[in-house]
Amino acid sequence: MLEPDFECPHGCDANGFLFDEERRQAYPCSCREERLRRRLHGDMEASVGRYAPPRFQGLDWNALPLSGIAEQHGAAATVVRRYAGAIEQNVRSGRGLWLLGNKGTGKTTLGYYVAQQARATGMSVLTRNTTDLLNELRDSYKPDAQPTTRQIIDAITQVELLHLEDVAVPRPNDWVLEQLYTIVNRRYEHNKAIVFTSDTPYGAPLDPGGLADHIGERTYSRLMQMVGDPILMTGADYRLTVGA
Repeated sequence: MLEPDFECPHGCDANGFLFDEERRQAYPCSCREERLRRRLHGDMEASVGRYAPPRFQGLDWNALPLSGIAEQHGAAATVVRRYAGAIEQNVRSGRGLWLLGNKGTGKTTLGYYVAQQARATGMSVLTRNTTDLLNELRDSYKPDAQPTTRQIIDAITQVELLHLEDVAVPRPNDWVLEQLYTIVNRRYEHNKAIVFTSDTPYGAPLDPGGLADHIGERTYSRLMQMVGDPILMTGADYRLTVGA
């Protein structure tokens, strides 16, 4: 059964087939391909992790933390709101976002907001902390691991929007660099959008090129073509300021 809650306007059955009474023969409905795609994305999202943590659910510009981010980082908020306002067009064209800045400036919240808006349109989204995703890939090599390595890579490749947090955090070694390249290159080859965040220590200059030293030149080059210039966010750690 493809999707029990799906209501087909053509009246096909739960498996996406119509029945020709004269020929006494079943044939696939025009909705079947779309339903297969939606089920595939749903299975992948379930296998790797889908929903936002409670802190980042129900984000609204009229309430904290988004209202505070808009007040302190108006330029960044404007770019993100504009991107999210055309979320389907941006994601389906493979255009992503890079949020770069100091810790605690709201990058993660804005990333989750974009993911929230994409899900609201019905698009499939994977949100992962980069370190967690790399750990899941490492664990997937174990016998009988679930999800399998192939499931994770398929999810990374096929999901419509990939939202990665803290791309610059994992310590680079040959294995990490190769996995990051695989993740980014798969998305790059399939023209799939990535939204990601990366930190710069407070007081240090925001140097987008510094990410190349951390994730490798070939990975960085592909990312830059996919996301364009980073959205810069500077300032003190809001979490420490409010004691959160």
